[in-house]
Amino acid sequence: MPECYTRTAGQGPRKALFIHCSLSSGKSLLPLMEHFADEMTMVAVDLPGQGKSAMPDPARDYQTQCVEACIALIEESGGPQDLVGHSFGATVALRLAALRPDLVRSLVLFEPVYFGLLRDADHPAYESLQSDEGAFNIAIAEGDMMKAAELFLTRWGLPGEWERLPDVARKVMSERMWVIPAQHLAIIDNSEIRMRLHELEDITCPTLVMRGGDSPEVMTAVTEVISKTMPHCDLGALDGSGHMLPITHAADCAKRLRGFWDL
Repeated sequence: MPECYTRTAGQGPRKALFIHCSLSSGKSLLPLMEHFADEMTMVAVDLPGQGKSAMPDPARDYQTQCVEACIALIEESGGPQDLVGHSFGATVALRLAALRPDLVRSLVLFEPVYFGLLRDADHPAYESLQSDEGAFNIAIAEGDMMKAAELFLTRWGLPGEWERLPDVARKVMSERMWVIPAQHLAIIDNSEIRMRLHELEDITCPTLVMRGGDSPEVMTAVTEVISKTMPHCDLGALDGSGHMLPITHAADCAKRLRGFWDL
């Protein structure tokens, strides 16, 4: 299991683990974490192969290694803890909660990209997703990682992010695009590894699912399917925000979390 780099914020008695989105690092969630410095001691992890963490084992499923790394961090520092995940990081948090409920006090899921759950629900948004991501999938298949990075960030990144990146940063981003197809087996494909929708029925910890009011329609579908399946789950939307809401609207998201956690 690869060793993961972590950042710590806060000195409060309540413990939490924050798990970032793809092509990012735990640093992206520090502004959100700062809002709870008095009440919580929080760890932001750099997932394997991202940020400052070591590369994962290419022979093993990527999400599985991410989950294992997060389990090890919680066991080392003591659980149960609050888990906060963004995008792919939210899928890691959700699968961790299914595998090790003893380690999880609550879940906060910002736009979990568990698109395979739409397949399980026979939701029409699943087929729409395949069409929407067609150009991206072609770029990946052809090995054009620069084009894939541009398409990915334009749809899922910060507004105007690709246009602002210097050439060196674009090159680095393209070199990290391997992480997106590496996730498919566990979050999209009809594989034995991927968690199925019915498994969410057994996750009983308090859960808050958040989406951006201006996010792609597929995220409305995913968040609704998840929130309707989990037994103790609230669904919220933040108007004026998109997929990167915990980064672009950290203060507004912190207010929602503070109410959810009753801090």
